[in-house]
Amino acid sequence: MFGSLGSLRQGGLEDQSGYVVCVGGKWSATPVEKREIRVEQHVLAQWRRKLILGFILGLGVVIGLSFYADLPELLEAFHHWRWMYLPLVLMCVVSNYALRFFRWHYYLSVIGIDKVDWKDSLGIFLSGFSLTMTPGKAGEVLKSFLLKQVHGTPVSYSASIVVVERLTDVLGMVLIASLGLASYHFGSSVLGLTLALCVLFVVLVQQQTLIRRVFDAGERRARVKLFVAPMRNLYESTYLLLRLKPLLGGIAIATVGWAGECVAFFLVLVGLGLLPSATLALQSAFIYALTTLVGAVSFLPGGLGATEAGMAVLLTRMVHLGRDASAAATMLIRFATLWFAVVLGFAVLGIFQRSLSARSRCIDA
Repeated sequence: MFGSLGSLRQGGLEDQSGYVVCVGGKWSATPVEKREIRVEQHVLAQWRRKLILGFILGLGVVIGLSFYADLPELLEAFHHWRWMYLPLVLMCVVSNYALRFFRWHYYLSVIGIDKVDWKDSLGIFLSGFSLTMTPGKAGEVLKSFLLKQVHGTPVSYSASIVVVERLTDVLGMVLIASLGLASYHFGSSVLGLTLALCVLFVVLVQQQTLIRRVFDAGERRARVKLFVAPMRNLYESTYLLLRLKPLLGGIAIATVGWAGECVAFFLVLVGLGLLPSATLALQSAFIYALTTLVGAVSFLPGGLGATEAGMAVLLTRMVHLGRDASAAATMLIRFATLWFAVVLGFAVLGIFQRSLSARSRCIDA
């Protein structure tokens, strides 16, 4: 499923960096790009190992929560959960996916990749979920590999979308979690540090003249010259995405989209028998956003361990749930978000890869 990645070949004019300038919406390979392909294959091999590690860690988290709650009581909590809420929970999660897909497709147009069919774009976007179980969701760069197969765009150029997606997701979560700071006086240091790092990154990217000078200096050094072209590609597309309009639009979409998963968490708690209220809604949003951020900055695969531990503890302390109900709520929302995304991603990836193989056979014929 993660085999070698081909690229479409088109004529074009080679720039001084060794890459081919985009002509007619397509890119072609050069010796530099061929070396990049070997690097890509090495990265994919690393992702396979990290994915296996993620599944092992996930099993360990389930076992840990079972001990935390006491297994018989945990099973009893699952038995009493109102399963009629499951379709509503999944609808909220899917609404987040829909908004984030819109952002992905919009970002493609921002960096000049506007000739990708929306069906291919959706297949690429959902396939990226298959590697959600990598640290910081870095494995979602798989979308750039698939985009290269479909459109021929260098991975180093489109990978900026994944970077900015994560940035705007984090900023959206910070905004959601900030709603609870006035009522719950903890977590401010995590939110403040995260916000400061995000702002610093955005400001740094805006220093276009300085960064281009750094690249120009790097091209004069033999040891780093090979890496300058892909890094310049990554920077130039990132700069386009972090202009005011796409940045604010991305943050707005992320905030609304992740609010949908906060609603899903609220419904999970209501399904456990808690009375729906504004207080519970605020607690749900604060706990879900804060613990998701903690999982993100932990750089554990899928935030596994850090997110679940935070959720279970905060549900016990803030919502005053027993350990059994806290563990059950944590496992339910993670199955409906993280694990549902991974399963969906693998299913779509398999279908999409077969579709690409069929197209390739038709072209060869």
